[in-house]
Amino acid sequence: DNIINLNELSGSDIPVTGSVGGDAKAGDTVTLTVNGHTYTGAVSNALTYSINVSPTDLAATGTIAASVTTADLAGNTATGNVSHVVNLDLIAPTASITLSDTALQIGDTATVTITFSEAVTGFTLADLTAPNGVLSNLSAASINPVTGVVTYTATFTPTANIEDTTNVVSLSTEYTDLNGNSGTIAASNNYVVDTLAPVITINGEVSNNYRPTLAKANDVITVSFTSTDPVTSVTIGGHVVSATPVVGVLNTYTASYTVTTNDNATSTDVAITSQDAAGNSTTQNFSGLVTIDTVAPTASITVDNVTADNIINLNELSGSDIPVTGSVGGDAKAGDTVTLTVNGHTYTG
Repeated sequence: DNIINLNELSGSDIPVTGSVGGDAKAGDTVTLTVNGHTYTGAVSNALTYSINVSPTDLAATGTIAASVTTADLAGNTATGNVSHVVNLDLIAPTASITLSDTALQIGDTATVTITFSEAVTGFTLADLTAPNGVLSNLSAASINPVTGVVTYTATFTPTANIEDTTNVVSLSTEYTDLNGNSGTIAASNNYVVDTLAPVITINGEVSNNYRPTLAKANDVITVSFTSTDPVTSVTIGGHVVSATPVVGVLNTYTASYTVTTNDNATSTDVAITSQDAAGNSTTQNFSGLVTIDTVAPTASITVDNVTADNIINLNELSGSDIPVTGSVGGDAKAGDTVTLTVNGHTYTG
C-alpha cells in the first residue's frame, strides 16, 4: 500500500523492490539512498531488484532516491535515477466508550457508544467485554465527514438476578485502522447492575378470634412476613395498613387490620410491595386465610302447653317435676342451651 505503519516501523527491515530498464542488465548495482544511508543490491535476471531498508530510515524522510549504473562492452556508462515517496501513518487509532445508562435495574437496557478516532477494520462485538450483561445489535459505522471520527452503537442488556456495583465495558486491540495500525485499548466509565428483585415471603394470616380463621367486628387480622428490602405498601382485603418491623428480627414484619361491621364476607387477601434502592419492585399476593363474619345470628324459641291442657292441677302440683317442651328457630342449632326462668329459678337444657 506504499504506507509505513507503526507495526512495520517497529518490525524488521522492509524490502524495497523495483525494476530497471534501458541498457541496464542483470548484475548491475542499484543504489538506494534513504535518510542519508546507502543500501545496495544487484539487478536480477528478470531486471528487478529487492533491497532491505530500515523502516526507521524510511519513516524519517519518506523519500527513496534510487539509481542504477550500467556500462556497455566499450566502457560507456549510463546512470538512471528516480525518486520515490513513501507515505507514512504512524498514528494508532484510539477509542472511547460511553453508556446511556450507568445504573441498570430490572427491565433496563443501555446504548453503548464506541467512538473511534478514525475508520477501523476488524471491529466486532467480540472485541468488547461487558461484565454482567450481553451486548447485541452492533450498528453500522457512522462517519463524521468533517472530523473523520467513526461511531458504532450496541445494546447492553444486564443479566438477571445480579447485584454488582463495579463494571466497565472494555475494548481489546484486535481492530486496526485502514493502514494496519493496531488499535489501543479503551474502557467505559463504571456502571452498576442491580437486577435482583426484592424477595417477600408471607408466613401466614390469623385473627385474634378464638377461632383464628374467623373474624367478627373489632377482631384484629394480622399478617406476618419477611422482606429483603423496604416495604412500600401492604393491603389486607384491599385496606391499606402499615408494616411494623419485628424488634430484634431482621427483615421481619407484621401488619394488622381491625375488622369493622361493614366488612362482612369481604376478602382478606393480602398484597405486599417492596422496593430496593435501585428501584426494583416486587409485589407478593397471598390468598386470605381468615373469613370475616360480622352478622350476628338470629334465634327464636317457643314453649309448648305445660301438661296436656296447659293447666296445673293439685295432683300435678304435688307430683314430680313437669317437663316443659318447645322448639327453637332462626340460627339456633342442636347443642345450644335453652334457659327457662320460672319464679326466679333457672332451669337449662
